Amino acid sequence: MSTTLVSIGVPVFNGADYLESAIDALLAQTHQNLEILIADNASNDGSLEIAQRYARVDSRVRVLQAEENLGAAWNYNRLVDAASGPYFKWAAHDDLCLPDYVAKCADALDANASAVLAYPKTSIIDGAGDMVRHYEDRLNINDANPIRRVTALLWRVGLCNAVFGVVRTDELRSTGLIQSFDSSDIALLAELALRGKIVEVDDRLFLRRRHQGASRSANTSSDAVAAWFAPDAKSGRSLRLIKAYLAAAARWDVGPALKIAAVIAFAIVGPVTEVRWHRRRRRRSAS
Repeated sequence: MSTTLVSIGVPVFNGADYLESAIDALLAQTHQNLEILIADNASNDGSLEIAQRYARVDSRVRVLQAEENLGAAWNYNRLVDAASGPYFKWAAHDDLCLPDYVAKCADALDANASAVLAYPKTSIIDGAGDMVRHYEDRLNINDANPIRRVTALLWRVGLCNAVFGVVRTDELRSTGLIQSFDSSDIALLAELALRGKIVEVDDRLFLRRRHQGASRSANTSSDAVAAWFAPDAKSGRSLRLIKAYLAAAARWDVGPALKIAAVIAFAIVGPVTEVRWHRRRRRRSAS
């Protein structure tokens, strides 16, 4: 079993309803070498007090406070800055990780030096914690060719559950991280796919909670979603996503030929997958 230190970052804003359950699940991980960083984004519902209570009784827990809510993107990203471990994992305050989640993913990274991210299979639960359905992420992308990897990711990605997987911290820090627009997590996964392979652990260890208070359910307009990411953010998902793809290619530390190939892949596949995304969204709205 891996002994690598894994930093788990828990961003929260007014998440008191589920925060204790999420922290309990993280403290129950079979992976022994953990630090749990909880970033409270100026909550006013008791979330900060819950986090501080755990920090007082368990030395693995550390709390990051904020004087004002600077948006989800800032709150997610400051956790990466604060992490000490070679491996890092975001954990949403309302999701649950089964006990072997971190251990299995850390083992997968230890065993595969060319892998940048490992994540387990997903099940969807509701607000009460009851099973809704299994979800197939289909992001086990182990092609040696980075252009084929990123193309496969753009065609397959759905709920972006893999963004909560265990990732190599140094690689994550060199990306654009979470940006202040809707679906920037897709751009982040695409950038990671350029850097290395993505491994899907063949166990359902992630319970993704879908409920009315979740960010996408609570923020129904494009402007509200943008404001959730950052107070001064503007809507305009598709254009900003394409720009993020191109910036990812520019940051990639490779020769010009591969950079150009990545730009071409993003320029061709990115808009096509955006058309598919908007069609699916219209069908869901009409049903």
